[in-house]
Order: sequence, then C-alpha cells, then structure tokens
Amino acid sequence: MEDNSGGRLAIRVEHGGHAILARPVPSSSAARSPAINGGERPSANLRRAQELHQQGVAHGQQDRWRQALRAFNEAARLAPDQPAFNYCKGVALCRLDRFDDAREAFMAELRVTPTHAPALTEIGTCLARTGRTRDGIPYLQEGLRLLPNMPLAQYSLGLALLTENRRSEALAALDKAIELDAGYVEAYRTRGLAYVMDGQFDKAVDDLRAASTLDSQNYKAIIELGVNFGLAVRDKQAGRLFELAADSAPTVALPQYMYGQFLINHRQFERGLSYVDRALALDPLQGEHHVARGFGLLGQGRIEDAVAAYRRAGELDPANPGFAGTLLFALQHKPGVTRDELLHAHRRWATLYRPTAPMDRLAFPNTPDPTRKPRLGLVSADMHRHAVSFLVLRAFEALAALGYEICCYKTDSKRQDDDFSERYKEISVSWRDVSGMDGPALGQQILDDRIDILFDLAGHTAGNRLSLFATRAAPIQLGWAGYVGTVGLDTYDGLIADPVEIPPEHDASYIERPIRLPDCYVCYHPPEKAPEVLPLPSANGGRFTFCCFNRPAKLNSEVGKAWARILEQVPDSRILMVYGGLGEASTRDAIYNVLGQGGVPRERVELVGEAEQPKILQAYCDVDLALDPFPYSAGVTTLEAMWMGVPTVTFVGDTFAGRHSAAHLTAAGLGSFCTTSIDDYVAMAVDWTRRRDELADLRSGLRARVAASPLCDAPRFADNLSRELMRLWTEWCEAKTARGAA
Repeated sequence: MEDNSGGRLAIRVEHGGHAILARPVPSSSAARSPAINGGERPSANLRRAQELHQQGVAHGQQDRWRQALRAFNEAARLAPDQPAFNYCKGVALCRLDRFDDAREAFMAELRVTPTHAPALTEIGTCLARTGRTRDGIPYLQEGLRLLPNMPLAQYSLGLALLTENRRSEALAALDKAIELDAGYVEAYRTRGLAYVMDGQFDKAVDDLRAASTLDSQNYKAIIELGVNFGLAVRDKQAGRLFELAADSAPTVALPQYMYGQFLINHRQFERGLSYVDRALALDPLQGEHHVARGFGLLGQGRIEDAVAAYRRAGELDPANPGFAGTLLFALQHKPGVTRDELLHAHRRWATLYRPTAPMDRLAFPNTPDPTRKPRLGLVSADMHRHAVSFLVLRAFEALAALGYEICCYKTDSKRQDDDFSERYKEISVSWRDVSGMDGPALGQQILDDRIDILFDLAGHTAGNRLSLFATRAAPIQLGWAGYVGTVGLDTYDGLIADPVEIPPEHDASYIERPIRLPDCYVCYHPPEKAPEVLPLPSANGGRFTFCCFNRPAKLNSEVGKAWARILEQVPDSRILMVYGGLGEASTRDAIYNVLGQGGVPRERVELVGEAEQPKILQAYCDVDLALDPFPYSAGVTTLEAMWMGVPTVTFVGDTFAGRHSAAHLTAAGLGSFCTTSIDDYVAMAVDWTRRRDELADLRSGLRARVAASPLCDAPRFADNLSRELMRLWTEWCEAKTARGAA
C-alpha cells in the first residue's frame, strides 16, 4: 500500500490465481448449460469453447496470462452463457491490470449466475484498484455474505476498509482472512499496518514478525516501519522490528547494519557491534557501516579503533561531509590530539560541507538600532532536561528578565518536552518545532521572526542544523555550550568561552572569535532534588573510593596508566564508575580491557550501569574524590560531583574539551585541583587520600560554596553576557549604517 494525494491508502492487490481455473466454484443457484437439453450432445461451438477454456486453465497455471486471456476470451465468445467462462476471462484481465475490462467480464458472469460470489468480490476489488474503493466495498461485502470462506476476498475487503479509514471493520476482515489461511503473508502485513494506524504497536510488531517468518524477503518493509516507529518515539517496538528484519534476512547487509546501529544508539555496544560487523562482512565498502562501528567502539572507550573506523569511512567516500563530521567528535577523545590537528580536521570538513556561499551578514533587513536589545534565536535539539540546558537555561531566563525577546527553534521532534521545555516556552515570544523544516524554510522563518542574534547550541552533535549556520540565517551567529570548540565554519561571529576554556594564546586554534566572559562560560542549573551530602565515606579510615561517572568514550589506556599509579600508591582504594551503558556485560569487559592496558587491576574497579540522574547523584554518597578523564574532561559531571560534595582532580588539557573541569573548578574557587601534568595529577589524587579531615571539611561546605559562586549566579552571568551581546549588536549596527551611507 502507498499513500495517495488524498491522504488515503492506494490499494495494490496481488491476484494469486483461483480454484475456478481448475473447476467452477459451486453456487447454490448456478445455471446449468442451456446447450444440454433432453440428453442432447453438446454443440460443436460448446465443445470448442470447453477445449479453449481448458487451454486457458493450462496457460494460467503456467502464468502465461496473455495466452490464457486469448483462450478464455474466445471460449466466452463461443459460449457466453456457460458458467465460469466470463469469470475466468475476468481473472486473466486482472492479471494483465485491465481492471475496467475485467469488471465488465465479471458483470457478464453475474448475468449468467447472479449469486456468483467470487465474481461479486472481484468486481469490488477492481473498483478499489481503479480508485473507487467506496463503490467496491458493497460488492465485496455481498460476495462474502454469499460465500464467506474466501481468504483473498476477506483480505481485499480489509484493505478497502482500511483505505476508507474504517479500521475496526478492516481488522475484523483481516482477522477472518488469517483465520481462513494461516499462511497469508499479505494479510499479516496489512493487519500490522492497521494496528499501527490504530496505535496498537505491539500487535503490529507481532503481525510483522509472522509475515517475516512466512516471507523472508520482507525485511525492507520491516525496516521502513521500524524507522517510522523510531520517529514516533516507539523505540522498543522499533528495536523489535529492526531485530526481526536482521533475523529474517541474515545474508543482507542493510538490516544487519540498521539493527546494529539501533543497539549502539541505545548503549548496547557489544551486541550492536556484532550486527554491524556482520554488515561489514557482507558489504565492507559501505561507509555508513564503518561509521556505525566507530560509534560502537567509541561507546566502549576503544578510541583508537573508533578513529580508525571513522577514517576508513572517509577513505571510502572522501567527498562526504557527514563522514568527515563523525571524525571530529571522536578526535576530541584521542590521547595526544593537538589543537592544530583539530583545527585542520574541522577546516577540511567545512570545505566539504558548505553548500553555497553564505549570505552577507550586512544584507539582512534588520533595523540597525543600537539602542534596542537584539532579538535572540535559539537553535537546539536539547531544550529539555539535557546537559546543555543545565548550562544555559538559567542564563536565558535571566536575559529574558533583562528584556531580551527570545525565539526557540526545536530541531528534533523525538526529544520529548518536559518541565525544562516548559520553562523555555515561558520565556519565549515564540516556540517552534522545526524538525520537519528544511534549511531554506527554516532560514525564511528565522528571517520572518526578525532574529538579530542566533545561537547554535548543538555544533556537531545530534539534531544540529549546521547547514543553516553555514549559509547564515541571522546578522550575528554564535556558538555556545553544545559543542567542544571550533565548529569549522567562518559564518560564526563568536564562540562563548572564558579565560580558562580559551586562553588568549589559543585564539589561533579557533575559526570563530572567542568571546570571553569574565567568570565562566556557563551558568549552572543544579539538580533541584539532589540527595543530602553525606559525610566522607572514608573519614574513619575506611576504604578510599575514587570515582569517574563519565561516559566510557572518555577513557583510554593513558588514563588507565595514571589510575594504575594512583591505585598502586593507595593500596586500600577502589575506583567506582557509574554510567548508563555499563549495564551490558560485554561493554564492562571492554572498559576493563581499556583500563587494563594501562595496568588497572579489574578487581579494583566497580562498574555500575545506571542512567537516571537521581541514582547517579546518590552514588556520590559512596565517593571520596573524583578523577577526571583526559584528554576529554568532564563538564556537567564535574558540576554534579561538586554539588554532591565531591571535588574533581583534573589534568588540564590543551583543547577546549580538555579544559571543561578546569573552567568549572576555577569558577567555584577550586582552581587548586587543576594540574598541568600527569605526574601532578597522580600526586594530587594520592595526596588527598592522606588529608581526609581536610577533604571532609571541604565536602561538607562544597554545595553552599558552589551555590554562592559565579557558576550559579544567573543575574551576574546574564549581565556579563548581555554586555557582550550589546557590543556585538552595536558593531553590526554601525557597520550596517556605514554601508548604507556609502
């Protein structure tokens, strides 16, 4: 079935042949041959017609429908009143897609046998096939009233009723078709679609599983429906469909890749990799397969292998900006990565990505009035309870309180709105879900909304609209909080940072102009219902617990080497890791292997799979000190740890991603926890195990300290950001005015 322009479902029926081709279907009032009277022998015409009819049957059984039609047509001409002759002619015409002619043949059959049930149902099917579904339904219903045990007719009726959006009646007819023929593949598929339309997703999956069992070539339809389930935020059902497709077509790469990618996206890394590897074995030259493998490896902390997978995808299709973009995020995690290496990779991506020349920033019709506050636009998929919102929401609320008008553009409809989303809506003059808009349409909407300064809160992360920023959608475009450093495009007029995140000597590593706020580059939103901070777990000489609640992708063998040195010097200690993906045994094994390469004993590390924030926060009650990963340091994780009384020892890196913790610790007055070498990192972690009383005192007052720091001072942050926004706006207004006067 396919969607037609009227919003209904266009019917496509496959005729599987009919028993009438072998012998006439019995009918209670079937007419007897008028050529046989008083025992007379059949006429020559009738004998010839019967021979032709049998020839037609033979041709039909061999799927030679043109020859069958010629025979049936001549038989019906010679004996037009012979039962079943016109019916068989109609069947042959249907097989040749001549539905109007077929309907006339079936009508001729009814003139011979008025209660010929199959002819009635075929008339209904022909009407449906030619767009007259509503007219066809009564014929189908009458034929089935006379002879209900026809699975094909029950199926055709169900399909016709579904086309007319009469779902409950359609389901009843399809139930009957399957009851009559338990192996009816198309009936299972169509009933599955009817269940989808009716919102009964679990039943839909069951029917499609049955269809796939009967017909292993169904994987494409299953994948398509799985994608639709995913778009409808029905991930559980989507997963079952992708698994079904993969299992039903084990020698086809596409379903293996789709299911593997789904599993990886849901943090089932090892199982997902097994399916992606099957896809690669079947088709090793598809770049998408290597990209999926890269994400799976990244999720397990196997960074070198992940980078190699992304690079392989780029080799297979060097002109593909999407493949080049996947490498950018992975490189941030690579031990030894340099700012120059990152800058080069981002510039290369930008040369592949930009579709057209950007709009002149001074060509926008915005009124250049430096005395008014510029109107702000936010482009993000993460305007809900997400790490980005924990860093920016309170700032935008404070800006709204200062009189800034804000328009929000949500870019991913799959992300469900929550209480944070409602807060964005409260401060916005408009909230739009633009996930269905293409770039030009969204650009026009932003232009119509008279946006002066457009914030990109995604960068190269999921749900981004980089094409919008690449062609320029507003006079001033800024990057903030959603990505870790330069995006690579020269259409950004600034990147919000602070002196720790981007020291002045690092400016050359950024295509955007760094905009340094004086205190910190984010405004933290602490968790509202965090557990109380409990005393230091090891205060009375108990086992000392280090922690790292970051995603496994941030781990590597170099981190393992540093941690091994710490554990060696603190014999009675352990490392606790809590993260959502760690519930999978094979992923835990991968983490143990990554850390083991650095010398960390497996028995000294406890891995807990947990994704819910309240439980993660509770786990800090068992932790004494946090250890930051490198070269990609923690962001919100460090902030949450401090909120729970746990400071983080960090090795300050050379890249934006390597300086998150340093920026947050410094803003909270804990700059002393920042180290500039791995030796110092190890020494500081070990030293704090010997200063437990001091650590306990720090712990007890750390939440209050963070709450009173610039990290949580939204009005102060908004004032700092507002000054920079007004400076940028004034510069644009002056340039616009100067051009107009020239």
